[in-house]
Amino acid sequence: MMTFSSSPDLSRLSSTNPAHPVISTLISNLNTDPVTITLLQPHDADHPLAELCNAEDVSLEGIIEQGGMFLIVLQTDYQYGMVFVVPDAEWLNGHLRLCIEENLYN
Repeated sequence: MMTFSSSPDLSRLSSTNPAHPVISTLISNLNTDPVTITLLQPHDADHPLAELCNAEDVSLEGIIEQGGMFLIVLQTDYQYGMVFVVPDAEWLNGHLRLCIEENLYN
């Protein structure tokens, strides 16, 4: 898992990574609200993101698909935003994929 909250953070992600243009666009559109962008990778397949979507103090704002990536937007009761960037890849399966597909905005 890699996290990004500003433009300098993007230098840690290879420019050839398919998530790079998506995360670059997200970072360029950040305003002053506190937001963390998190890229989930294959070794994060068991991340409890699906459970986080159902937490009482976190609201699922929406899920969209962009550039082969799912963008999952969450907001806490404390007005802190989180965007999870999840590749639409074979390793994405089980409960997390089901949660994404059930909440995907078409």
